[in-house]
Amino acid sequence: MPFTLKQKLGALAVAGLILTSPSLLADYEAGVTAYNSGNYRAAMMEFTVEANQGHVQAQRRLGEMYRTGQGTTPDFVQAIKWLTLAYLSGERDLDSTLELLRDSVSEQQLVEGEQLALTWLEEANRVIFADDDTSSLYETF
Repeated sequence: MPFTLKQKLGALAVAGLILTSPSLLADYEAGVTAYNSGNYRAAMMEFTVEANQGHVQAQRRLGEMYRTGQGTTPDFVQAIKWLTLAYLSGERDLDSTLELLRDSVSEQQLVEGEQLALTWLEEANRVIFADDDTSSLYETF
């Protein structure tokens, strides 16, 4: 079922409110601070929380950490998931990184990573458009 323009705008408004919430930014900043100090495990924990809540920069950083093995062992499936989500949210300069990843993994790993990204997007849409009751999103319009 295609979304109407009004639904898309509502989703963007909700996403904007979520991404600019001071508590979300504070946790992301804690992750950046931990990362810059070399505490990759703490950074990964902070970025994971933020990435799961839709923070694009956290998704990007988390994907890069999985790709390079900072704070964890390299996990290309997770790297593909998070970097694909960041790319789809506007981080278009990731196309060459994603292309390199695609060329260096098996087809099964590629499909698994992209499927994880798709599942995440479907779940995010279920949360935003729970039971297709979107009327509350548009009360301010």
